Amino acid sequence: MLYHALMMYNQLGIKRSGDCPSFSSSMTQTELLQELANECRYDKMVRPPGVTNTTDPIKIYTRAFIYTIKSNMAKTLQFDVHLMLQFRYLDKRLKFSDIAPYLTQIYGGQSAHDLIWTPTVYVANERTSAVMGNGVKDLLISIDPHGMVMLNTRLEATLNCGLRLEKFPFDVQECPLVFESWTHNVNEMVLDWDEEAIVIADDLYLTEYKLVDAWVNSSGIFYTSSQFHYGHFAGNFSSINITFKLAREMGFFMMDYYVPSILIVVLSWVSFWLHVDASAPRIVLGTNTILTFMTLASKVENSLPKVSYIKASEIWFLGCTIFLFAAMVEFAFVNTIYRRKKNVPLKKVNSKYILKSTLTPRLARKQFQKNTSGLERSRSWSSLDNANGSDQDFTSQNYLTVHSFPSTINIPSVRIEEDKDPDCSVGSITTIDSTPPSKPFPRRPTLAKLHNFTTMTPQEIAQWIDRRSRIVFPVSFIIFNVLYWSFIWI
Repeated sequence: MLYHALMMYNQLGIKRSGDCPSFSSSMTQTELLQELANECRYDKMVRPPGVTNTTDPIKIYTRAFIYTIKSNMAKTLQFDVHLMLQFRYLDKRLKFSDIAPYLTQIYGGQSAHDLIWTPTVYVANERTSAVMGNGVKDLLISIDPHGMVMLNTRLEATLNCGLRLEKFPFDVQECPLVFESWTHNVNEMVLDWDEEAIVIADDLYLTEYKLVDAWVNSSGIFYTSSQFHYGHFAGNFSSINITFKLAREMGFFMMDYYVPSILIVVLSWVSFWLHVDASAPRIVLGTNTILTFMTLASKVENSLPKVSYIKASEIWFLGCTIFLFAAMVEFAFVNTIYRRKKNVPLKKVNSKYILKSTLTPRLARKQFQKNTSGLERSRSWSSLDNANGSDQDFTSQNYLTVHSFPSTINIPSVRIEEDKDPDCSVGSITTIDSTPPSKPFPRRPTLAKLHNFTTMTPQEIAQWIDRRSRIVFPVSFIIFNVLYWSFIWI
């Protein structure tokens, strides 16, 4: 039975340690590595033992050298990273200080990688995940006499980055590069960062973004049997990540979007200095500024992904559109007023009464007529005081109007004669046939109210609105800019 077991053991190609060939006194690097990785001594499917105890997890120390970052995140929400990864770990089974003391290092490439155990690590947030070490572009392995293995591989990864564009184009993004253990859980292998974990190339240059900062972190990821994350096994797995903090370069948007849009809005205010009745140039100026700004804004918005929230660029677009549209509405308003023919009565010459009387001219005229009719009644009674030599009476009224009075009052008959002498300072002479009343009637307060009323022609009102718009629009736009840029930088 024992014989048959040994025969089967030999048929399977599994050699006992006693059957392993001895090391030669002089071997090349390739021969030494082949002997060290001989299947009788080395099983590449089994991880290296722990540093202190055999059952302890092996620690993989990682370092990253980043030399290229290409970003097209505005449209694809992805960015490309070219980096050199270095994994360092201790494999005591590859120690050769006593076997070949004349060698200081063993170097190899893909052939050396196929002989020894290497950690299986993948990029968790890559668009297409790949197990590192099997399909890499460049590979270099070095082993020192004490069994310290250094695996260097160059990686090109396209990473997903969830952008937050609320402050676009003044946004700052944090995009991670996440590495996770593929086959070994935390009880078997732990990923950690080495000293000087990140090295950034001095000539690193980004076109759309600038690299503000980069930092590393390590954590653990837990998967259950119901979670099939890339077909991952269940359990706790070690994870390390690099976070890139990228700030968008705003020079392009300032020179190609914000500065031209400010100039377009300012250009729309030129219509306030044109004549109110100059319909053709003011219409052409207003429509051209709106169409030009729409074309400018569409070029920027088409380069962005469609998101459900409002971006800072859209707030700017909405604000500038409102100012351009308001300039067109102002022209239509003043042009309509300019073409009116009736004068507008005003109680006071200020913004409140001018706008109120302009928007509701019929109501203003009714109010004016009501005060005027009350004044005529007051003038009728006050004409009885002309005998006292008062020069303040109004000569424009040469008639007496009597409204319903009590029957007990004796109304005298009044005859008014026009004075034909041009040198006479009094416009009319009033003769009273009957005895004057014993007590003169006081003037009504409506007489004083009429002195506060004035009238403005529609042309004067239109020009007044244009003059005020020259001040209101720039001041409002400055306030809008203060609020907008405060939101951006705070």
